[in-house]
Amino acid sequence: MVKQKNQLLHFEKKSLTIGYILAISGGIFWAMGGACAQCLFQYCHVTSNWIVPIRLTTAGVLLVLFSAFRGKPVLAIWKDKQDIKDIFIFGLLGSAMCQYSYYTSIEYSNVALATVLSYMSPIPILLYMLCKERRLPHLYETASVLLVVAGAYVCATHLEPGSLVVTPKALFWGVVCAVTFAIYTVQPARLMAKHDLFGVIGWGMVVGGVATIVLFKPWTIYVDLTAPLLLYVGGVVLFGTILSFCFYQAGARLVGSLTASILSAVEPVASMFISVLILAVPLTFLDFVGFILILSTIPIIALGDHHYQKGAQL
Repeated sequence: MVKQKNQLLHFEKKSLTIGYILAISGGIFWAMGGACAQCLFQYCHVTSNWIVPIRLTTAGVLLVLFSAFRGKPVLAIWKDKQDIKDIFIFGLLGSAMCQYSYYTSIEYSNVALATVLSYMSPIPILLYMLCKERRLPHLYETASVLLVVAGAYVCATHLEPGSLVVTPKALFWGVVCAVTFAIYTVQPARLMAKHDLFGVIGWGMVVGGVATIVLFKPWTIYVDLTAPLLLYVGGVVLFGTILSFCFYQAGARLVGSLTASILSAVEPVASMFISVLILAVPLTFLDFVGFILILSTIPIIALGDHHYQKGAQL
């Protein structure tokens, strides 16, 4: 019995570790995609109204085809009314609005600050989990959420509440991204337990992509199709859409939505290095302080989860 408990504990610990790595990797890929998007905005003069429909539809079709290639019943999701309802909510609010708000925030600021603003998402996720599970927050959950909020506050205000260092439009779209990112994290859990991960994410992107195509009509927006533009679009689709979404959701399935959302807060740090080293975005000492506050949540979450899981086995 003791041996079985130890084996179970070891397996759960290994699963948590894999989940941590996947969630963190998703955040890093998101940052890489954001950097490619900022290059599109700065050097190719495109807008989020053009790039979001293109990236969602392209990535969604590729993921659905990949799921079908693996032998999964990709059309099964369209045979149940509740599944159809959920995939539309996921596609419109989780995929489309999350993507559009994030890239619009980048358009009005830069990838580093837009990423930091989007990481207020653990707040609505924590509130949702507490209501769903009818419990009080664990100490490490509360501490992690507060650190993320503090980090975002420092970066957004530089400790001067009356003076935002981001424009009101960038702040607005950053907050919208945080809320829709929470929806993206929590809402598809039932679908992903029932259907293939890649199929669910792919169909969600197709739904969101088609909706944004109808809304923004990207074919009416003039774009100079150069080699750099195609390269940046490829980076947005591959890193910022396919890899980031799939790695993040795979991690969330193993460690839970709240933990995954906080762990993926490594993304602002990745965005910081990309912004400074590649995009030459000026960052101040207080920006670094904010990033450190956010990054400190990773060991807190890891240790808190380990302690909680170990206590549950006793």
